[in-house]
Amino acid sequence: MSNFNQVWDSHTPNLASIVRDCQQLPSVRAIAYYIVLYNIGHAMPDPDQSCSALLIDKNVDVFATAICETMPRFSQAVIYSQLVYALSPSMQQVAENVIGLLSKLIGTQPTRLSLAHVEITNRLTSITATASLQSIALSTFQGQELETALVQRNASTLERIWIESTTPLALVALVRLSSQPLEVCTYPHLLHFVAQWSHGQRDPDGWQPPVNPFPRLKTLACRGFFPYTLPAVLAECQTHLCHLDIELDAVFLAALDQANVLAKGAFAKLSYLSLSWLNHAHARPYNRNSLFYKSLDLCQNTHTLCLRWMKLANITQLVAKVQFPQMLHNLDMPFTMLNIDQAIAILCACPQALKANLSLADIGAGSGKGMPAPGLLMRYQNKYTGCDARTKYLGLQSWSCRSTRRAAEFCVLLVDVIPSIARVCISPEWHATQHGFLKDVDMARKRSVYNNHPHLHSVELLSSKCW
Repeated sequence: MSNFNQVWDSHTPNLASIVRDCQQLPSVRAIAYYIVLYNIGHAMPDPDQSCSALLIDKNVDVFATAICETMPRFSQAVIYSQLVYALSPSMQQVAENVIGLLSKLIGTQPTRLSLAHVEITNRLTSITATASLQSIALSTFQGQELETALVQRNASTLERIWIESTTPLALVALVRLSSQPLEVCTYPHLLHFVAQWSHGQRDPDGWQPPVNPFPRLKTLACRGFFPYTLPAVLAECQTHLCHLDIELDAVFLAALDQANVLAKGAFAKLSYLSLSWLNHAHARPYNRNSLFYKSLDLCQNTHTLCLRWMKLANITQLVAKVQFPQMLHNLDMPFTMLNIDQAIAILCACPQALKANLSLADIGAGSGKGMPAPGLLMRYQNKYTGCDARTKYLGLQSWSCRSTRRAAEFCVLLVDVIPSIARVCISPEWHATQHGFLKDVDMARKRSVYNNHPHLHSVELLSSKCW
């Protein structure tokens, strides 16, 4: 970083000369800048006490020219900035000057821009005023004026928006024109809209877009309070939405029910559906079984179904009344606690599902606290003889058992009852108990009730999220 604050001449290597020494790279389409300023324990040495903004501006221009000459076809830029404490005053000034000039480093017609921990400035928004961006990714979006301007200026060309952390109010600002507050900012070509996490709550009396700002959307994902409560956004995406991943709350769901947005078969092209109930102190209770029925109604053509935090009642009886989609291959039910009877009932109800990710619960207070008795294991073996589930890959997201040994016992029993299972993946989030769990699985496999079950020893057991 300090190199930008030095005089560049033909005798001393600098950032621009290093780039020019490379052969031309016409096939390069993307470039990443990692602006990392670090110091451990004490302030950095400060050999140059002065920071020359004019010199930095000149050197950034030279460096940008070298980049464009060496990589003439690059149009994608990733900029990651990490500022660490204890920087010397002049280095802090250098950093601020370089970051302020980042607009010069992303080209004149960028098509993809990714910003991580980078303050958006007037210069950065002005460089994209000609609406060239097709994709933008932001590590944070709080709905501030310059942030919103950067996105809205490219509304006519954007095909993908990815935001890691935001708020419902900020996402509403994204579709509201500041110059005409009652008008909607439309994104006519946007195909993918992802907000990884939307913190905070909605304004119950705030403005909402009366029409869908995303008329061609194929992917819609938003965790946290869904920002657009008027049914228009989802209703007008029904014919073309392929991937839907949202969290529901009572207010939003009531609005969707009233408009009949979640009617059976409403989303004909949906291949991925993830619905979860918003786990929030201010979220009102709701009949989760009803939501379960709605989910299955929506996913008649779905390949992947994800249901989080459902807390379903009478699961075994519930599953007996429903029909899972025939095209379902992946079933993901993290943090919906299932005992072994309930897990088997669900897997048998959708025999076409090759992958399943579940959370395992104990079987009840009357079954003891330690290892299940051999008689109990044999009763389960006899009860589920001929189970027609075809699951090949089983993921265990979490467990709620009295000990890791009991969890391991029920895991082995589940694999024994469903012999099609070839791999079990334990979520790496359990690192504190993982080693003990794996040892307990090995011990459980050696119990006498499994003596004539060689397939148990061929099942692959690993720690991975790739279930």
